[in-house]
Amino acid sequence: MLTPERLIILQKACNRAKCSGLHDHVQPPPISFASELVGLIARKNTSTSKHTNKKTDSFARILPSHITAAFQKWTLVTEEKMASLLNYDPKFPHYWSEHPRDKVFVANTNAFSSRFSGFSICHPIYHENNM
Repeated sequence: MLTPERLIILQKACNRAKCSGLHDHVQPPPISFASELVGLIARKNTSTSKHTNKKTDSFARILPSHITAAFQKWTLVTEEKMASLLNYDPKFPHYWSEHPRDKVFVANTNAFSSRFSGFSICHPIYHENNM
């Protein structure tokens, strides 16, 4: 479910990426925020339908704010790896997505090719018991 708050977060991120020139390097070029949002939702629906037979608990889980705050305070977490645009925490200055198109929303891509500095939270698709 896309909340009004998440919609505002995504629109601000898209505007920030456009102003910083990130949209100039995305192919095909973004047409509008609305078209990118439709693409994002379609991609999520496709991913979700591929895993309907597996016991996957969540594709867009956001950690409760008190857990995130504890990670930031006690383990000095400063980044999110493998986050989704639908669940990343905008309090972190950087986040990584597996999808190159997410650069339209200021996401860094390919978390395994970038040097990790500091500690990060990772949000792969998961089953509750595995976590």
